[in-house]
Amino acid sequence: MYKTEHSAGGVLFKEKSVLLILNFSSKWTFPKGLVEEGESAQDTAIREVYEETGIKGRVIGYLGKIQYWYVWEGIKIKKTVDYFLMEYVEGEIKPSFEVKDAAFFPLDKAKELLTYKGDKQVFQKAILARGV
Repeated sequence: MYKTEHSAGGVLFKEKSVLLILNFSSKWTFPKGLVEEGESAQDTAIREVYEETGIKGRVIGYLGKIQYWYVWEGIKIKKTVDYFLMEYVEGEIKPSFEVKDAAFFPLDKAKELLTYKGDKQVFQKAILARGV
């Protein structure tokens, strides 16, 4: 028996840097969160990036979805995450209570910091989509 979750997130670029968050497992990753009832995945990505980092972005493309399993309080969860290519609109970094930190990193440094397989795949797609 397992539960499913649907989240959405953004790979947000500002010039030659990308926005990452530090999660509570001390892993650098992309901002994302649960899609709320009546909300599109694209709107979720925009909202979550802003809520977690204080940065407003706009979607410029779809990067695809990743799936993974995790266990929370003894319950096995299958999570699907839709990722969107985003670009910086405005704002200063103000990490929320949901994350340990948030920062823009040069692309080569971001590539080193990402540890999750799905993040690495999405980041590669984002770089190709941007032609960087």
